[in-house]
Amino acid sequence: MQRILDNAGFVLLLSVVWVILNESASWFIVLSGPVIAAVALYFTNRLVLKGDFHSCYRVRPFVLMWYCLVLLKEIYVAGFHAMAKIITKRVNINIVGFDTKLTDDFHISLLANSITLTPGTVTMEKSGQHLQVIWIDAHTNDPAEAGAEIMGSFEKLLMRSETVLSPFDSRSEAGE
Repeated sequence: MQRILDNAGFVLLLSVVWVILNESASWFIVLSGPVIAAVALYFTNRLVLKGDFHSCYRVRPFVLMWYCLVLLKEIYVAGFHAMAKIITKRVNINIVGFDTKLTDDFHISLLANSITLTPGTVTMEKSGQHLQVIWIDAHTNDPAEAGAEIMGSFEKLLMRSETVLSPFDSRSEAGE
């Protein structure tokens, strides 16, 4: 029973995704969502990950939902900004390298992918905590300033997720 409660957030998140993908909020779709989500998590944990989902991907479902909303907003804002730069021919393309404060490889990869999804930036290389990004609005060569502008609120949100202890974190199991 405790294992089901530990995954309740992920089941809820996957159920919402199920309803969105089906483009219908009928009773059958809404009620089948949690069942399909629970089965998907079970098989993912047992067959794909060969372990527990929480130990492989340490991100809280509500932080992930908020992150997705912020990502959508940033995609639209950056899209209009990139269109304006291209239309006015004020594009200043450069490759910038910067370090992130994130330490978990999953969170760094999520950050790199979010940067690539945002129009006007493409992550070329990820090496540890260092990212190389093609940027169409490169108005600074300072790595710290460029990194702060490119990462925006993504890094801050992921830092919150990285510092929150998961119920399956080794520190919480040790009784700290």
